[in-house]
Amino acid sequence: MKLSITETNGIVVVGNLPEKFDYTVCNDALRHITPALDDGPKKLVISFSGVSFLDSCGIGTLITLRNRLMKDKSAMALCDIGERLENILKITDLRKVFALYGSTDEAVAALSDVKNS
Repeated sequence: MKLSITETNGIVVVGNLPEKFDYTVCNDALRHITPALDDGPKKLVISFSGVSFLDSCGIGTLITLRNRLMKDKSAMALCDIGERLENILKITDLRKVFALYGSTDEAVAALSDVKNS
């Protein structure tokens, strides 16, 4: 898996997820993303540009990351959500759980305004 992981001003941005974010890649994704969050409270933006499929393991991975960030009283945002993923998040009622933005820039700007408690 060749995720793109960058950090600016305490905001970790993850991109280049595979087209199918499912059980075949979730553990690998966590192994790549988690170390980027280890140096203290960080905020996380995950771009779903190019992702067309998300299964229950993918959802579980997102919730795992969110719960980890909540322990640090930090924040997480999802962006570049296509119509298909939007429907999955709607059906699972997760649009209430995750902050959703149209682009990475919008998500980063929004999280820049969020203070860690």
